[in-house]
Amino acid sequence: MTGSTIAVDKTVKLGITLPKSIIQRIDKKRGDIPRSRYILRSIENYLSSSSSSKDTDNRSKVVKKRKR
Repeated sequence: MTGSTIAVDKTVKLGITLPKSIIQRIDKKRGDIPRSRYILRSIENYLSSSSSSKDTDNRSKVVKKRKR
């Protein structure tokens, strides 16, 4: 039996400062998921949704060149 290699994205420790009220909201929503994993998933979801909405916006805009 051969082993498979899984590429794992290396992590970097990052210190951020957030308002206590935001931390409390995160802690209520995350349940038993570790805070860092919850924040990571939230950021990934935000980035994927914001990039797909930008793609949609860019496709829907018609760029017209002015003739001078």
